[in-house]
Amino acid sequence: MCAHKPLSTVEVRRQNRNRVYRQLTSLWEPITKQELAARLSMSLPTLSQNLNELAEMGLIDRSVTTSSTGGRRPRLIQPLADARFAVGAEVTSSDLRMAAVNLRQETVAYQKWDLPFSNTEAYGTELAQRIERFLDENRLDREKLLGVGVTLPGIIGPDQSTIEYAPTMGVHTSVSCRFTRAIPYPTRLDNDANCGGFGEWWNRPAQQSMAYLSLSRGVGGALLVEGELYDGVSHRAAEFGHLCLHPGGRLCECGRQGCLEAYCSSARLSDDLGISLETFFQRLDQGDEQCRSVWHNYLEDLATGVTTIHTILDCPVMIGGSVSQFLPPFRTQLESRIRELDPLSGQADFLIFCPGSSRSVCIGAATRFLYDFVSRL
Repeated sequence: MCAHKPLSTVEVRRQNRNRVYRQLTSLWEPITKQELAARLSMSLPTLSQNLNELAEMGLIDRSVTTSSTGGRRPRLIQPLADARFAVGAEVTSSDLRMAAVNLRQETVAYQKWDLPFSNTEAYGTELAQRIERFLDENRLDREKLLGVGVTLPGIIGPDQSTIEYAPTMGVHTSVSCRFTRAIPYPTRLDNDANCGGFGEWWNRPAQQSMAYLSLSRGVGGALLVEGELYDGVSHRAAEFGHLCLHPGGRLCECGRQGCLEAYCSSARLSDDLGISLETFFQRLDQGDEQCRSVWHNYLEDLATGVTTIHTILDCPVMIGGSVSQFLPPFRTQLESRIRELDPLSGQADFLIFCPGSSRSVCIGAATRFLYDFVSRL
């Protein structure tokens, strides 16, 4: 048997520092050193050393004191949410959304622009300029910026510099990404559904495994297994939008027929009818017969897709994307269809609606940098 190599002193110190910081950020409330030491089962000298290091990094505040029954008033320790931040930029075929997110995953700035996409250096220059203006206008300290996560609806190559496939963006063959080169900060190119799913998983620390189904202009997904994003052998895991629901059915953007995306994208409720998503649900609420018919079929197909995902993966399924904000009033109808379709348990308690908004994808793109920072601290 191979003996495990003992950890170096430096690594032991790093792990202890990480434990202390994670404990503080799991609370996000002021705590005394004695209470923190008890929670961590850590000696006061070791804890003090780690707190000094975190203070030098600007990550905690120890200036607040609490009341005392006598003697020196104990100091309170609390993490600083704005000590670092990351930017997430969601690129779609027609617009750009940008969010700055702090260590507590709070959105400290957000903006949206109409900006038609093109995989060109000119678009990249415009994107880089808008990032700079975004930072300036919101008075964000570049010294605290961890990086910029850029996301789009498509399959990204493992080198994070290649767009393998993004039909809704007009990319049908593998091409080099040309529009991120002008960004002067650490940059990560990622799939939009992966980012949306990761951002929602971050908010659910007790949820170790989860499938995320994104219903927007495109339909995609993400798979979190035991707290890790599962990418797949070819970085194409969780492409739920291309599950075949109806062989020979509606034409999908991918060129095949019958895909889940062809039946459950937001376009089915908006573009196909020549109205906005908001208008569709307004008319549905008013009893419009055409909208009621479309929505009935939409729920039937969505139930089939969700049941298929759950049958294969046997984990909670969260629905996100632009359609998710309209789904809660229809939970009972959707769950009823799922129970009828579930071949194993006849249950639908695994279904979760994303509590986020249209900002969830760019927030998730930023969260990838926050996660890496906390993990490596």
